[in-house]
Amino acid sequence: MPMTPPDFAHWFTPGAVVPTEDKRDVTFDVRELGEIGLPTGELVACDPIVHLCDDDERPAPFAVTVPPGRYRVQIAEASFTYPYDHTVNAAARLVIRDTPVARWEPALVPGEATPEDDCFGYGVDAGLGSFLDTAAHHSFPGTDDEKGVIWEVLDSPRSPGAFLAEGENGHTIAVFVSGWGDGLYPTWVGRDADGEVACFVTDLRPFRFAKVL
Repeated sequence: MPMTPPDFAHWFTPGAVVPTEDKRDVTFDVRELGEIGLPTGELVACDPIVHLCDDDERPAPFAVTVPPGRYRVQIAEASFTYPYDHTVNAAARLVIRDTPVARWEPALVPGEATPEDDCFGYGVDAGLGSFLDTAAHHSFPGTDDEKGVIWEVLDSPRSPGAFLAEGENGHTIAVFVSGWGDGLYPTWVGRDADGEVACFVTDLRPFRFAKVL
């Protein structure tokens, strides 16, 4: 069976509603985080606590590249009333072009085989995902030791569910709480009608504990 991503266009529509089997609707909102820089055009998506700083854990960038530049990051937030009132990050989107997506493809690293199902993506062990340029890997020293700019935000009394941070040499990172916690989170490439990359979207699996109609 071919893979089919969720209806991301709907999720990134403020006020959009998705009904669930328990008859309690899930409502979406969109949060603009700002822009991150991709000086090489090579995007990495990973758990920043586990993978930053350590070369042994260094994640490969996606095979699909984009022109170097600055691109805005958006978070789709899903508000549930069941099993309890709660808002989770449903997806993170890196907008490359303001054009509608005509087709989706898995975001894979070089040499990675196209999966036959939706069991692909990056593993999360610290409850966080991120977007950053591959050149930014060493720009957030101390992250693996609970130090540095990322932890300064995480340790604040009102830590947000998603934020931008600036590291050394002007490199930036978008960090976001990964849905319902640890797990495997896939990223998709959205292409427009001309075949150009319009966006990357990480599915944070908001319906992990709820079934949609």
